[in-house]
Amino acid sequence: MADNEDGTTGQDQGVDRSEGSDRGFRSQGCCCYFPKRYLITLLTGFGMLLVYSMRTNVGIAAITILDLQAHTKVGTERAKWGLPTVEWTTRMIGFLHSVFYIGFFLSHIPAGYLTTVWPCHRIYGGSILLSASLNLLIPISIEELGYITTCAVRFLQGITEGFLYPSCYGLLRHWSTTTERGRLLSGVLSGSYMGAIIGFPLAGFITHYISWQYVFYASGGSCILWYMLWMFIVYEKPGHHPCINEDELNFITKAQGSECIEYENLQVPWKQILTSLPVIALCVCHFTRFWVFILMLTNEPYYLNMFGFSIAENGLYSSIPHIVKVLFAFTSGYIADFFLSSTRCTTTIVRKCLTCGGFGVQALCFYVLTLIYDGTTVLIVLSLGIGFFGLTVSGWQINHYDLSVRYAGLLVSITSAFGCLGAVAAPLVAGEFLHGKDLLGWDYVFYTTSGLLVFTTIFYLIFGSGEEQPWANPPAGVKLVQKVDPLVRAPYKIYKQQKPNNNLDKVYAHHRPSLDLDDGPDKARDETIIGKSADNETQHRIQPPEDQNNRVVQRMVQKIESFDKS
Repeated sequence: MADNEDGTTGQDQGVDRSEGSDRGFRSQGCCCYFPKRYLITLLTGFGMLLVYSMRTNVGIAAITILDLQAHTKVGTERAKWGLPTVEWTTRMIGFLHSVFYIGFFLSHIPAGYLTTVWPCHRIYGGSILLSASLNLLIPISIEELGYITTCAVRFLQGITEGFLYPSCYGLLRHWSTTTERGRLLSGVLSGSYMGAIIGFPLAGFITHYISWQYVFYASGGSCILWYMLWMFIVYEKPGHHPCINEDELNFITKAQGSECIEYENLQVPWKQILTSLPVIALCVCHFTRFWVFILMLTNEPYYLNMFGFSIAENGLYSSIPHIVKVLFAFTSGYIADFFLSSTRCTTTIVRKCLTCGGFGVQALCFYVLTLIYDGTTVLIVLSLGIGFFGLTVSGWQINHYDLSVRYAGLLVSITSAFGCLGAVAAPLVAGEFLHGKDLLGWDYVFYTTSGLLVFTTIFYLIFGSGEEQPWANPPAGVKLVQKVDPLVRAPYKIYKQQKPNNNLDKVYAHHRPSLDLDDGPDKARDETIIGKSADNETQHRIQPPEDQNNRVVQRMVQKIESFDKS
């Protein structure tokens, strides 16, 4: 039988085959089994897609607010009469984008801690549910409640979505293995890039033909429906899932080894983490990533609007660079896994090649954008620049797991919190550069972005690392208490500590109670079992206490032992 990596077939993956070679599929009572780790990855990525699709809503709505000719660029009378009536400037729109990421920044460190205390799947789902609920309020806030209230709603949205990445990494820590982590994580993170692919065309179409308010209702409602499905299907750990195949569970457990064992008294090495140069390099990468990504997510439609496209065309064309980015992101996962498993390239070399290659090409493309003014050419160069950014997904973005699997969620909360400063700064800087200017203002934006990308490329090339750090595991010589998880599916092993004493009757003969135990077939009901081994063969009976007040229990143990011998 052919072997594979999913744990469902094969003899060389440490799986118990005592019940038959096809036990993996038949143990769940079905002939077709879809690995649960892939299902969890799919739903996690789909959640990312919906969230980032929702983030495009304000960017499209900003066109209808800032463009004085917006009524000539929509396709129906209903859409024309439904356009916003507020008069906001580019600076106000820039702050509206930034205030979201101020909240996003403030919640990251608490989110990193809470992922070590609360179930990550509930945090992940809850953050999307709350953000979607707030998204439904934005149209009313813009038209009826005013600018300050709209900023407050966006701020609260940012706080709720600050839990997204720490909980995502914390969840995938349990559901991914070292050999598959590149592909699974790149698939999930590609969902965030695919959000723009869906969000921009959908928002442009709805705004063009229906009305801009329904963009927010459609996105928020989709996230709420996703949450209902999420809570029915997803569990925090493989051992908690009631429908996981035993072969898959064994495969994940063996492949992960001790990296996912949790301890009661483990202290987080804060000082070593915060002063680690590889971690600082990831902070710089995260800053640049947020700068570029948020700049494009919030201002790309406004930039393409300079070339005379309609709102529907604008939404469609804005998605093209992100389609290219998703393709590069998916490819990067396979490239990384191939070189790590099939060549002598170290993890550090693979991460640096993908990261520096992606950032370097992107820096060049943003500089070229300052030299061209044709809409079609701009779209091609912009697509290449944003597309190559996808290579970095399996570069620095997965690098958190290389430094420490145990603290991956915490590392993401730290680096992402620093990166949020870029998300806050990018819209503000863009709003200032673009105030009262057209394409000349965009030249200043792209010069700044290109320089930032060059700096990040050099910094990561020098200080980045793909090796596990000294602080990644518990220090030697420290006794740790492993957490007991009552929800885990596999039973705990408890072994005999002492053989029963056959001379108990001689010791306690004169204290023997008058209770006469029944020797019938129900004798097993008197047996006190502490636990079972995984194969249900070894049973450990309670040791007879030495206190004379427990004579009844001692008599029970003696009768059980004599029954076993017979």
